Amino acid sequence: MKNIFRELNVKEDFSEEEVKESYFNLMKKYYDELSIDDSVLFLAQKRIDRVDEAFEMISSIKDFDYLEDKYDVLYTMCEEYKKKKNYKKALLISNELIDFIPIFPDSYLLKADILAEINEHEEAIKYFEIAEDMEAEIKEDQYIQYLKSQSQIEAKKYEDAIKTLKKITKLYGDNPFFFFDIACCYEELGDEKMYKYYCAKRDNYWKEHEND
Repeated sequence: MKNIFRELNVKEDFSEEEVKESYFNLMKKYYDELSIDDSVLFLAQKRIDRVDEAFEMISSIKDFDYLEDKYDVLYTMCEEYKKKKNYKKALLISNELIDFIPIFPDSYLLKADILAEINEHEEAIKYFEIAEDMEAEIKEDQYIQYLKSQSQIEAKKYEDAIKTLKKITKLYGDNPFFFFDIACCYEELGDEKMYKYYCAKRDNYWKEHEND
């Protein structure tokens, strides 16, 4: 039993937060090493496996919430790698999140966001849609739907983007930026009439709100 505590650099009387923090630090350290040469990569992966096994065993012994704690650690690591634009690591961990607890839509949204940032918009759309199928509220989330519409535009799915943007406009009210995106989609589709219509809606919005 002492070996598993030593593996995680913790003492037996450490709190759940202290154990979780040590787990995070070790996992981050070994994931950072995954990008070095093949020999170090193999050792780092072995250490990741050992640390994870020790964390699971300690969580069981101490009655910690292993599933929630591990998910939080991986999610935080993924976001940190994404913020640093280390997309290879971010995608690796997003896949692990999905494999670890496949029923959490947040994992699919995080992966969609990463894919969008690296211009893999077709794939990003797939993951947005998986998350939507898992949780109906996501279909009415203005921010998520806007992100999805941007991937649809980048993927040249202009008709789909128009539907998405019109839907969130209907839900949340007029938005000049949405009007402009819709106008641009119609322009790409060669529909000059609708292009001018939504440009006019955008311009009228700014006139009506110029004193706001």
